[in-house]
Amino acid sequence: MTVTIRPAVAGDGPILITMVRELAVHHDYEAYFTATPADYERFLADPNAINGAIIAEWNGEPAGCATWQRSYATFTGREVIYLEDISVLPPFRRKGIATVLLKAVAKLAVQRNAGAVKWLMMGWNTDARRLYEAAGASIEDGNCFCQLSGEALERLAS
Repeated sequence: MTVTIRPAVAGDGPILITMVRELAVHHDYEAYFTATPADYERFLADPNAINGAIIAEWNGEPAGCATWQRSYATFTGREVIYLEDISVLPPFRRKGIATVLLKAVAKLAVQRNAGAVKWLMMGWNTDARRLYEAAGASIEDGNCFCQLSGEALERLAS
């Protein structure tokens, strides 16, 4: 079985909606989920968008996604990639897809000369904590702010 990563492109809005809605359900946030495929299509079609998405396919079938936005760290004077979400559909979990997605975001950050990848993690999400710790991220307690930078970012991107 193989995992391939590709950029999300115009027309992928329905795929992203399915994956992100599943994440909202998993986090018990479905009541707050209001995005539509058209919302995603707007940023996917915008050549100047500050956000982006990638899709992981398992043997050609959409299995997961990562969405991010560009940010700027004033203390370092460098771009930062803010990882909004990683979502893997239930039938594809525990196959290493989230790790492949995180690695792809790390590669994007290194290609853009970004100083770090940062994100928030639900404190109760022990599976995510294990994934991020294995990647070398520093993690705080509670609803956690996570970051890959320096050696850990380079190592994951390689």
